[in-house]
Amino acid sequence: MQDRRQFLRGAAAGIGYGTLALAAGLPALAGAATATKPRVLIDWHAHFVTNAEIDFLRKRTAAPRVFDGADGVSLMENLTTASFAAGKPSPFSASDIDVRLRHIEKLGIARQLLTHTVALGFDATLPLEQLRPLFRAVNDELASVVKRYPDRFLAVAAMPAADPVWAAQELRRAHQELGLIGGSLPLNAFATLEGARTLAPLFAEAQKLGSHFFIHRAPASALVPGQPPVITPTDTDYARWSIISNSHLANGAITLGLTDFLDPYPDVTVEVIMLGGFLPYLIDTIVPAAHKAGVADPLARLRRLYLDPGPYSRNGEWVKLAISKLGADRILFGTDYGVGGGDRGDSGPGLATLDKVLTPQQRQQIYIDNSRSLLARKGIKV
Repeated sequence: MQDRRQFLRGAAAGIGYGTLALAAGLPALAGAATATKPRVLIDWHAHFVTNAEIDFLRKRTAAPRVFDGADGVSLMENLTTASFAAGKPSPFSASDIDVRLRHIEKLGIARQLLTHTVALGFDATLPLEQLRPLFRAVNDELASVVKRYPDRFLAVAAMPAADPVWAAQELRRAHQELGLIGGSLPLNAFATLEGARTLAPLFAEAQKLGSHFFIHRAPASALVPGQPPVITPTDTDYARWSIISNSHLANGAITLGLTDFLDPYPDVTVEVIMLGGFLPYLIDTIVPAAHKAGVADPLARLRRLYLDPGPYSRNGEWVKLAISKLGADRILFGTDYGVGGGDRGDSGPGLATLDKVLTPQQRQQIYIDNSRSLLARKGIKV
């Protein structure tokens, strides 16, 4: 097993925008910071398609699978789930590090938090005996990227919601051997409090490690209680899938924010993508209803969560509403970069929108300060 401090010393060698100590409680290593000031400290919502995923999917003969189309383009064929319309096979390829580095350098984004593409729904569509080795290989590859570019990337480990004991072991390995800062989970694992409580072994380990969880909209395994049914719209699917997605997001955020599930895990940080879906629009009805139910301060409970706008970065009014209801200090900059692999994602329009709608103080908080304070809680200095 690689010694953790040796890993950190090696990882610090190329740091440009600041020094990372990729373990809770360890001080930052001195001497690596530069005078360069980034425009954005971290993009907290950036997908990375690994070669491990591509290789695995190419060996499959049924969806989910990857194959070459008639024109030679690599295509992904998926299954429709409770959270995702499979549609026709679409381009899907491994991420291109060089393209990604040029893109974030151009925009002045110092780092990205890398995650696997949770929305593909592997947690719900693949058996555990396949998920465990797949996610382990994915995590090894994410770690290799972080180790090679420690000044550009952080990462969270892929893990199955249906096996929280194995996931806890993998989370420990991710922190102690791989230099990752937490894990990623499908949102529908939190569709109900009953389902969320099955993850107690994982969150107990995360509390010890001071982990960060990236919660992305996606179905969870049917082994997790309370999974929403698969409802395939028969009309106006372009609108109805949006209703389904944003309802699931709000529901998961409510489980995480308003119930007692997170109470035993104060050192775990939780990020829900896409502003928690409909959550900002529901605050004005949730608060009085909560008071009537005897909940003294529901906003304080919801403010335990971090939200990132992801693709809603381009919807300035939605971002402003989330800020007005929960505060700019609970919003992390995130773009949903790299969906489909091949690094076709573009953070530019979302960043341009936020530049226009946010005040200078809000930009400072969302682009820089929130990232710095979150990581400081984990003994990581940027």
